[in-house]
Parts: sequence; structure tokens; C-alpha cells
Amino acid sequence: MSADIQDKAKALKILKDDIESKTGFSFVKVEDGIAVSELDLQEYHFNPYGIPYGGVLFTMADDTAGVAFLSAGGNGVTVNGHVDYLRGSRDAQKLICTAKVRKAGRRIFYIDADIVNEKGDDLCRFKFVFLNLYEG
Repeated sequence: MSADIQDKAKALKILKDDIESKTGFSFVKVEDGIAVSELDLQEYHFNPYGIPYGGVLFTMADDTAGVAFLSAGGNGVTVNGHVDYLRGSRDAQKLICTAKVRKAGRRIFYIDADIVNEKGDDLCRFKFVFLNLYEG
């Protein structure tokens, strides 16, 4: 394993561990441009209408897309994120987010992310643009 690959693997582990410890998201799959995370919902994740807060969903998608970005060789920041909230999910117990790199350019990466509940109901769809700051 080259030093560059080792550093990227270390960076990916640090990012995953940091996100998991601060948010409660668990990464269940990470491989070449794909990341899947899960969140077991707690009472504080829900708004007064009994639906998970939009900010929880957006943070989950952005963080999961960031891990997919890093796993595809990128290293940088989100420059744009768009969300379509498709439906609320009353009484959801778990959120599952799948992020996939759609295009990895030299400087710009396009990443899609979807969140479903434990029943597989589509809750929201995201499109992100990431800026690769460290070309390799």
C-alpha cells in the first residue's frame, strides 16, 4: 500500500469515527464512492409534528456523501447541496442513507444521496457538489 493510499485510508477512518461519535450515525458500508449510514432515531430527533427534523436528514446525507467522496479519492468540502423532502415519516424508528458518487472529476465531484426509513419508504433525495481541494 503506497503512502498516499495509507493516508487516504487513515483520513477516511478519522472522518467516519468523528461523524459516528458526534452524530450517532453508524456506517454500515463504505467502498469506492459508496457509503451507507444508519441512525436509530431517538425522541429528540423529532419535531413537534412527530416527524424527524429536516436538519437531521440533511446532516445525515451531507456527512454520508462526504464519506462517499473521501472513499472515491476526494478530499475537500461541500460547495452545494440540494434536497427534495418527499414525505414525512411519523413513527419511524431508523433512517438509512445511501450516498453514491455519480461523477468524480479532477476538482468537482457530484454525489447523490437518498434517505429511507426502516420500511424502505423514500423520505428525501439529495444532490451534492463537493470541491476536491487536494488533487492527487
